[in-house]
Amino acid sequence: MKKEHLRLGILWGLALLCIFALSPIAGAEEIYSSVIRIHVIANSDSDEDQALKLKVRDRILEYAKEELAGTDMQDAAKKIRAGRKTIKALAEEVIREEGYDYPAEIDFSKENYPTRHYEGISLPAGNYLSLQIRIGSGEGKNWWCVLFPPVCLDSATEKEDALLAGGMSEENIKTVELDGREYELRFRTLEWIQGVREKISAVFS
Repeated sequence: MKKEHLRLGILWGLALLCIFALSPIAGAEEIYSSVIRIHVIANSDSDEDQALKLKVRDRILEYAKEELAGTDMQDAAKKIRAGRKTIKALAEEVIREEGYDYPAEIDFSKENYPTRHYEGISLPAGNYLSLQIRIGSGEGKNWWCVLFPPVCLDSATEKEDALLAGGMSEENIKTVELDGREYELRFRTLEWIQGVREKISAVFS
């Protein structure tokens, strides 16, 4: 048993050493705590339900852009958590306006996201604080983006300004704007680091 604990300790020690050795990339892990994601799930894959999903998305993004203006990450999270009933009401208002009677379910918690590419920026796979809006049965295709800072409908220049205003460092902005091979290697390393840290946290929690 002692040998097994020793072996485990050595493995975790090596993992931590790797993380510290990769500190420039490890610093980029702040990306995960610098943005709030949004995940809208349609009732079905029908053309009508997919169009409805986008209308709900637009209404919520408009609300968030106004409500979260001038806030930092911590305040934005508090406002979204406190405003879940309002967000649900806005989503269902759109649904009714479009002639449907689907309910909308709202969740605000950590959620695992795949690597996603948006115009001008890309974000690595991993767990992010996320506002999830499920329309009706929620069996349709997803729409993923960033709720805070509000960059989903902005130009490339506006995205960078919004990320800076939201508290993301210039170094991390460079990371999410990387292209090509360098981008792939950096994201894979970053995703690996986050996975190791989550396993370490699970062992000691």
